[in-house]
Amino acid sequence: MNNHDPLFVAATRPAMKWGVTLDGIIIAGALVAIVMIATKNPFALLLYFPAHALMYGLCMRDPRMFRLLLLWLSTKTKSLGWRHFGAATACPYVNTRKRALL
Repeated sequence: MNNHDPLFVAATRPAMKWGVTLDGIIIAGALVAIVMIATKNPFALLLYFPAHALMYGLCMRDPRMFRLLLLWLSTKTKSLGWRHFGAATACPYVNTRKRALL
């Protein structure tokens, strides 16, 4: 018996172009653009193809790889109360919101 429902997989898969999620295309394009601007060489744009292949390999393992990476970064980075408590935790004492001007 096949427990793999293709309709559910297709409905929950993120938007992809050429086998890479749009997040991966944006990341690869931004990195290649930065390299091209830093080197002032338009042939640096050819580095997009190996970068796309790398992103394709990451997305082949898990299509939500970049969302998981963003979730990992947002949960593992230091919070604003780490100086007071000595650990990354939510701080009820430190106000992290800007006050509204009256």
